[in-house]
Amino acid sequence: MKQLTNYQRVAQYLNKVFKLVNEEYFDSSLELPTITIQSTVGAYGHVSVNKVWHSNESFTRELNLSADYLNRPIENVVSTLIHEGCHLYAMQSGIKDTSNNGVYHNKRFKALAEERGLSITRHEKYGWTITEPTEVVLDFCIENHLEDIQIVRQSSYSIGISGGKSGSGKTVTRPRKPSSTRKYVCPCCGNSFRATKEIRVLCLDCNEEYIRG
Repeated sequence: MKQLTNYQRVAQYLNKVFKLVNEEYFDSSLELPTITIQSTVGAYGHVSVNKVWHSNESFTRELNLSADYLNRPIENVVSTLIHEGCHLYAMQSGIKDTSNNGVYHNKRFKALAEERGLSITRHEKYGWTITEPTEVVLDFCIENHLEDIQIVRQSSYSIGISGGKSGSGKTVTRPRKPSSTRKYVCPCCGNSFRATKEIRVLCLDCNEEYIRG
């Protein structure tokens, strides 16, 4: 796969990943949103309550990923897509998963997210919104050969609370966590894969040992 250093390629890639998330975690039940990449102050992403995009007779909600945090480890980007997918699922199903204009994430949201492989912890002000990947999400990324995004909008890097409707969520400053997965590449043919621990693997095509990429 070509490196994800081009904006147009990344936009296409995110649509592909969301479709994989929809199939894996929501049985393809989510109405496909229009995925955008724009700066979102203090949040990794958001979904719109209303169907704000339209073309002829087609109307869709917006799912935005913040341009300032695109180059996080792919398992964290996927976790944000699952997080926002849970909001979409709740809206489609008539589940009230937030209050205070979409800012406070309640225990219904926590349950929806944890059922889909996310680790959710509580923020004192914004509720059950702090989102981290689990081994389930890591395995999903590995099985689908998902790659880290290499492009990001230049800004002072801070970690936001993942999620919220229509741009909600406030910034929490933290050091950036390294990726929980490791990429291995064959130095001869360039084939690659990811693993969650240090391993030694031989490429049977080239008889060369994979090295950390």
